Amino acid sequence: MTKKFALALVSLMVLAAMAVGSASAGVYAPNITTGDVIFVGESGLNIAPAMGNTSKLAWFASGSTASTDQPAIVYSVGDNGSFYVNPGMFSAYEGSWYNYTGAQPNGASLAFYVYVPTLDISIWDVTDDEVTDVTGKKVITGDNVTLRVDSNMYSLFSRNDAGSGINYSAGIDLNVITPSGATLVQLINASGNSTTITGVKPSSSQYYLISEAAKPTSGTQTPWQLSISRYSAGTYQVVAKSNVNGMKDNLGEITGETVSETGTIELDKDTVSITADKETVVRNNDFSVTIDGKPSTKYYVWISGTNSYNYGNGSGDTVTADIPPQFQTGQDDVTFLNNNISAEINTGLNYTYKSNTKMYSDVANNRSDVGSTATVDNPYAVEAKTGKDGTITIGITTAPNTKAATYTVRVESETDTQLYETVKVTVEKGSVTITASGDGSYYLGEQITFSGTDTDSDYVYLFITGPNLADNGANLATPSVAVVNENASSFVSKAVNVDNTWEYKLETSTIGLDAGTYTVYAVNGPYDKDHLSGTKYDTVSIVVKKPFVTATVSASTVAKGDKLYIRGTAEGNPTQGVAIWILGKNYWNGEATNSDAMVTETVNDDGSFEYEFGSGDTKNLASGQYFVVVQHPMYNDEFNVFTSGTNPTYVVEAPVASAYSATTNTGYNSEFVIWGGDNKLQGSDAAEALIEMIDSADIDDTYTKLTFLIEEPWIRINTVGDHYVGDSFTISGTTNLAVDDDLIVEVTSSSFTATQKSQSGEFSGQSETVKVVAGSTYNEWSMDVDASSFKADEYIVNVESIETTATATTTFNILTPGPSTPTPSATATSGPVTTTATATQATPTETAAPGFGALVALIGLGAVAALVLRKE
Repeated sequence: MTKKFALALVSLMVLAAMAVGSASAGVYAPNITTGDVIFVGESGLNIAPAMGNTSKLAWFASGSTASTDQPAIVYSVGDNGSFYVNPGMFSAYEGSWYNYTGAQPNGASLAFYVYVPTLDISIWDVTDDEVTDVTGKKVITGDNVTLRVDSNMYSLFSRNDAGSGINYSAGIDLNVITPSGATLVQLINASGNSTTITGVKPSSSQYYLISEAAKPTSGTQTPWQLSISRYSAGTYQVVAKSNVNGMKDNLGEITGETVSETGTIELDKDTVSITADKETVVRNNDFSVTIDGKPSTKYYVWISGTNSYNYGNGSGDTVTADIPPQFQTGQDDVTFLNNNISAEINTGLNYTYKSNTKMYSDVANNRSDVGSTATVDNPYAVEAKTGKDGTITIGITTAPNTKAATYTVRVESETDTQLYETVKVTVEKGSVTITASGDGSYYLGEQITFSGTDTDSDYVYLFITGPNLADNGANLATPSVAVVNENASSFVSKAVNVDNTWEYKLETSTIGLDAGTYTVYAVNGPYDKDHLSGTKYDTVSIVVKKPFVTATVSASTVAKGDKLYIRGTAEGNPTQGVAIWILGKNYWNGEATNSDAMVTETVNDDGSFEYEFGSGDTKNLASGQYFVVVQHPMYNDEFNVFTSGTNPTYVVEAPVASAYSATTNTGYNSEFVIWGGDNKLQGSDAAEALIEMIDSADIDDTYTKLTFLIEEPWIRINTVGDHYVGDSFTISGTTNLAVDDDLIVEVTSSSFTATQKSQSGEFSGQSETVKVVAGSTYNEWSMDVDASSFKADEYIVNVESIETTATATTTFNILTPGPSTPTPSATATSGPVTTTATATQATPTETAAPGFGALVALIGLGAVAALVLRKE
């Protein structure tokens, strides 16, 4: 902004201010001297004493120096004897204003300060020798209150206008509007004297209508006593207005400047009420009561009518008896009560609340030594102090041993036995549920997850009943131990979550249950089967089964180089899998893996498993019988018969696998060498020794056993027989190769030989890859042949295994049909033809005998050779 523009703007503002003019209000012209404070909206001020010999005022921007810098605003005063503090000029430029000569330096000196007025009102209770803000709150009949004016205009009433002969008669006017709408300008104190509340001249920014000395405590001054005989109950409004020097007339009613926000109080009779947030509560949950009474006042609150309750004196694991709800500890302005009977004063549990009845005889005692002379705190009775709004909310808690009943909570004034109220709350028992994971049927060794809800207690207690268990229930985790009624440590217990749910996971591998049907109980306390009356409980039935293992081999006879599969089912979720032992002469599959350890196979989620004995495993094995043992780790989910050591490797029987030491060779019942030693057991001997170990009474493992034979691979071709051109027939055979092995079957003409380029050739045949399929005694194979394109000839059948070296060969003839032989129609073969090769050749005038084509050709060659020799 350029200086010229700034000066033009200032000039416009000055003209605007002059256009408003100076308004005159009141019949006096207060003198404004140097350093006084004046307020926007005042009019009729005599500012000449502060102006000196100039008619101009100047305002300097923040950070400027009045003695050296140019002013931001210069204002020409019209009539300095009746000055108007124009809001259009001065509202935006609060602070110091200077008289201004226009000469620099030292061209400006302080004239006065200008501020926008502020005004607020509040109501304060001084009944209990302390000042409490009750604006917008409740007060009680008989309370003493005062009003406080918050304003920056207090300096207005301390201006130095001595010698002017003017006496201020105006001030800030306070009005009280009654519930019926009447406006009060006087308030009556405890002595019956009136206090005028108009024309108030505050002497400080926070001005109480009582003297400053009496502000912290009420002393003897009570400017407004809310006597019920003078003031009816209801809402009172209080407002402050300022029209000093025409301020409100000039500015209008501006909230916070010329008129305050309206403050209110709710005058009520001295009553007390109590309400509960719930009419009914499930025990083990909390509820609360709210006291509504006199602000900042203490009341007694207690659970009434519970003195006869069996509050219990339990210790250790013994269950405590039924008790009432208790007040929560640690609440603000809430203090537990105790007896102080020796002092013979009406305080605490010694309070007399009706007919000379002491409170301690109406509430339960939380200890056996609590009586008329004890001084311990009682959780069933408290002293509670209301807040400034006259209310307080008190938390009350219930526990698993809270008696299900309807309770009366009583609140009463500490000084007036006629001032009381009660509320009733019903505490009910909750509920307990239990479910088991899965379908309810489990193998020993599996994990069972029990879960449910409990809305009645902090802990759920579990026990089990069933065959050969204690009649009243057994510990769920240790069924050999009977539970004891009300002895919590004899039960399996589980804490209930904040959402009232619970969960317990039972590992069945070590609990020692027999197979059978059992019932699991979930109870809200440590109660056995004979003591469930009056409790909350639920049951679930489970079926326990012993794990087992089954297995089969994919073939009872295996050709060398073929694969063998051991497939089966292992129930009980063995995380270790199953062990696969294959034993034969000079053979153990653990040795073959080069790990010197027993071979295991993972069990799938559905209990199935598959072990592949590969072609590389069988190819080099000697022909003969082999033994298979499939071992299941059973209940404890660990193999108790296992291998140990290397060269030699032992098979060890140890009832507790973790207790066996391979270093010291201790902790086992028996052992034998399976590899690496001169006395190692082989084949059937090793299998029998292994089974004998697993059968031991100390071992929980189980097993199944199998056998299979390994043979040299072979393929056999069934007799084909002679066929005619155009026939459709099947070539088949048997084999000891595995099902699904591939065989290449070739049918070729024996006339298939090489020919010269100038010769025509003719041959026919068929080639196909077929699968081995299961047969009744041996596995079988077959290929369908379509001879419609075959020529009469001798044919060679060759069958070859892809997986092994086994082959087989035979021959058969294709004949030309005779005159009396009907020519069969060609039919499609039942299987796909991989290759069919046919070469066309001149048809001979006479049909040669089948199989002799090659002989005729040799004879022809001999005749040619004789002619050549004859020529020579």
